[in-house]
Amino acid sequence: MELRLLMTDKERDRFRASMVENRASKGGKFRETTRSRVSEIQLTFARLYGVFEEASPQDLLGGFSIHCLNEFSQSFPIPNLSHLSPSAVYEAGQLWASSHEGAQALRKGAMILLGLLQAQALLIYPLIIPRDVSTLYRVFKRVGPPFELPFAETLTREKVYMQAMLLEGDELRQQIELACRDGFETRGGHSIIRFNVPDIDEKSESRPSSKPKAMAESEADIGRPSAKWLNASERRVRSGFVGLVERVGFEPSMFRLPRLNGAGVKAKPNSPGEDSSSNQ
Repeated sequence: MELRLLMTDKERDRFRASMVENRASKGGKFRETTRSRVSEIQLTFARLYGVFEEASPQDLLGGFSIHCLNEFSQSFPIPNLSHLSPSAVYEAGQLWASSHEGAQALRKGAMILLGLLQAQALLIYPLIIPRDVSTLYRVFKRVGPPFELPFAETLTREKVYMQAMLLEGDELRQQIELACRDGFETRGGHSIIRFNVPDIDEKSESRPSSKPKAMAESEADIGRPSAKWLNASERRVRSGFVGLVERVGFEPSMFRLPRLNGAGVKAKPNSPGEDSSSNQ
């Protein structure tokens, strides 16, 4: 699978149109008010990432928006994140996927991306009324009370409420490690991230690693939490991030992720002529 930064106007317009079509096909139950510009701000100024199958590189399977809080502020004043550096906090939104496979790829690709960006926290705003999807984010913690969204309403003009949720610290690092454990490629200043998304059977106690040969690194270089933790967490993340997108539908020549619990993950060197600028 390939997570790709959408940079041209044509690519970003396609993201927008595909998201609207996908949500309409799944019976969206709320809409923005006519005066709202919240989604427009994210779709215009945030980074938009799309996920593609490498065998069909033109088929957009899903995507999300993401921005750092030193690029522009969080969408809502709740929560107070003044204890964190804005340069290390990211907000994700505009999440959608057209298939289960796309949902899995979005979850894994977003965590790899956060590791490459050296993020310390990820902020999201899931809906809780008229339908509570916050429970699907089991690895996130709720921050502050639910709040009314003044920029949206249900199709019957009733109020919409959201819940701020945060993934940070050790919990975020663990999810990044889990996503990176099979290896990945990155190039173009992390504008392209390639990785495998093995099928996950929730009833299975374990699954084999399917690290691509082109991405493989020495096992000694890749930190692995205990098998017991991996199985439980992987099922928890899958039922959270993947479940949500299914219902509603996150450089040097040799790159190394920041050390996570004593382990590093290498990415494949860029090919000659590719962008080799640092991600700092």
